[in-house]
Amino acid sequence: MTNKIDQRRGGLYFIDKRPYVSVTNILKILDKPALTYWYGREVYRAFAFDPTLDEKTALAAPYQKRDKAADRGSTVHSIIESYKHTKEHIKTIPDSFKGYAQAFYDWIDENDIEIVENERTVVNKGKGYAGTLDLLVKFKKTGKIFIIDIKTGKDIYDEATLQLSAYWDALEAEVDGIAVLLLKEDGTFKYQQCSNEINAFLACFEIWKWKNPDIVEMIERYKGGEA
Repeated sequence: MTNKIDQRRGGLYFIDKRPYVSVTNILKILDKPALTYWYGREVYRAFAFDPTLDEKTALAAPYQKRDKAADRGSTVHSIIESYKHTKEHIKTIPDSFKGYAQAFYDWIDENDIEIVENERTVVNKGKGYAGTLDLLVKFKKTGKIFIIDIKTGKDIYDEATLQLSAYWDALEAEVDGIAVLLLKEDGTFKYQQCSNEINAFLACFEIWKWKNPDIVEMIERYKGGEA
């Protein structure tokens, strides 16, 4: 089930005047060893390049890099949205984004892809969660519909499979499969199909509820018209 008119705040989607927990918020309960290592490495590098840094500035270094990565992701998604509307390759892309754009264009052309929708909000009203998928595409040669998650980081991590599985379950029979497309700075890409791990995602959701009983109570009160 879907609804394009959504409001996101506090880790929730408010759709048709009802709150639904964000898929990405649910998956924050997962331990991410790679993220912890990355954070420590960035703090170390900040000190290595400038030993005069105070503690607060050094600890902020990973977040500055994270914000740059978020800006990169937003720009790449804008390039994808432009392609969806024009079907043309943008020529005037800043050098720092050309590799990601070329990787995306190559994947589209090599696989004869039609973008059905991008940035689509999906909601599973029965299970109480919602999220926004990156791409819904059609492989023209097979006619199959896939949910695609776009990444521009270092690699593809397991939690992406859980996120995609949640979207697949929300869309029910509309989709044939899920996959992650990793776009790289050097102009290459990595495409990985994923299995449906909805049970693992729902287990995460149950743990999230256990860890956040106050939010669960507020959601129930809001749904009952008491808020």
